[in-house]
Amino acid sequence: MRFKRWPAIIAGLVLLAVVGTVLVVWLASGEPETPTATPSPSAPAVPSPSAAAPSPSAQVTGDGVVFDFTNGLEQARVVGSTIGALTVREESQVGGDISLVPRDGDFAVRFPAPCPGKDDKQCPRAILDAGADPALNPGLRAFRWGAAVLMAPEETSKGANVLQKGYSQVGTQFKLQVDGAKGIPSCVVAGPQGGKNVIHVAQATQGVADGRWHTVECARDGAVLRISVDGVQQGEATLPADLSIENDAPLRIGGKGVATNNDQFHGTLDDLFVAIG
Repeated sequence: MRFKRWPAIIAGLVLLAVVGTVLVVWLASGEPETPTATPSPSAPAVPSPSAAAPSPSAQVTGDGVVFDFTNGLEQARVVGSTIGALTVREESQVGGDISLVPRDGDFAVRFPAPCPGKDDKQCPRAILDAGADPALNPGLRAFRWGAAVLMAPEETSKGANVLQKGYSQVGTQFKLQVDGAKGIPSCVVAGPQGGKNVIHVAQATQGVADGRWHTVECARDGAVLRISVDGVQQGEATLPADLSIENDAPLRIGGKGVATNNDQFHGTLDDLFVAIG
């Protein structure tokens, strides 16, 4: 008789095992899963509006002049013994104004905003004039000039002079300018060649009118004129090695003068410099 009970006992054990398995699976499926931690993407690094490559003006160790506006608009920092004290004065027309604005614990200078009118005679104009000290003429010596530039896209124009000494059509000249809707900087050296004045231009490949600070440096060394933006060379041009840059024109910042069609610069400048030798 006891052997006849074995099938029932075995069936009961199998049923118990099945019920236990189902119960375990059900309990496991009811537990909430532990979420896998996903690292949140880090925000892209956005340079502050003050960010720029170190200013080349800090490297003016020979004869030269630096306009860093530490002591206001009317004083330039003279380096070396050749150049005498420079008095900087503001010139303006039609209500043009140059204002000091904070920058990295110091100051930069802001020039008149673009003029919405089509009549240039009614547009505000303003420049800085540092005089015509003969020691600012590099002659045949190697020299550099440049600035830190801040321009918004809407502050561009067909021609915006950053710094210049002399004029391109007569005599000799060196200049830094930012031109066109894309705000492309270029370095200019001009002078007589073969009985007429020839303009030599080294142009950058990228614009600087993007609402951020950029450093732009020009360098003339013998027969080569170079331009660098944010410490990277972007263009060069050749010119006669015997072209001596000497003139009695003033060193001007922000435009070639205050008459109409003055190539007015719109935007903000800092750490302008001329370094000779």
